[in-house]
Amino acid sequence: MNEESKNRKKLPIHEFPLSGDGPVHSVCVDGLVRTIRALTLADLRRLPQHEVVDNFTCLEGWTVPRVRWGGVLLKDALSLAEPLSEARYVQASARRFSLPLSLERVGQALLAIRLDENPIPREHGGPVRLIVSGGECFTSIKWLDHLELLPEPGLNTAEVIALSRLPETLHHEPTGENDLAPPGHVLKKPSD
Repeated sequence: MNEESKNRKKLPIHEFPLSGDGPVHSVCVDGLVRTIRALTLADLRRLPQHEVVDNFTCLEGWTVPRVRWGGVLLKDALSLAEPLSEARYVQASARRFSLPLSLERVGQALLAIRLDENPIPREHGGPVRLIVSGGECFTSIKWLDHLELLPEPGLNTAEVIALSRLPETLHHEPTGENDLAPPGHVLKKPSD
C-alpha cells in the first residue's frame, strides 16, 4: 500500500446526507451573476485541473499528513457564471453548512473532485468538496452543492457547527471569515 493510500485511510469517515433522488452531482452558482450555472462533474473535469497537497488538521487535535486533492480552482468555476461587479463574497454551502469567502482570496480554494487519483467517495465529502488550503478543517465543506455570490459575507455556520461539536476544553470563539492560506501553501497544476 502506497503512502497516499495509507493517508486516505486515516481520514475520518462521516455519515453523508441522502437526498430522495440520489447523490448531488452538480454545484449551483447563483446570486450576483450574469448567468446562473449548475456545474456538473463533467463541467468541472473540463476546466483546468489543479492539485493541492496539504496536511489535514482537525480542531480536535489530529492530523492526516500530505493529503492530495485534485480539482478546479474555485475562481475558475465562479468565472463561468460571470460574477457581477458588486459581488464581493461567495457563500459556499452544503445544506446547513455554509462558509463565506472573500472573492479577493478565492484563488487558494479548490473544488476538489479527486482524493489521490480517485473520485472523492461520499463518505469523505464527494462528489465535490471545497478545500481551502491551510484553512481550518471546517472550511473543507463536504458535499458542496451551492455557491452564491453576495455583496456582504453570509453566516459562517460551518465554524459554529464545528465548534459546537468540540469538547469544552477545545472551544474558542468563532472568528467569522478565515484566512484562506498562510504563506507557503500553494495550489499547483499537476504538471508543475
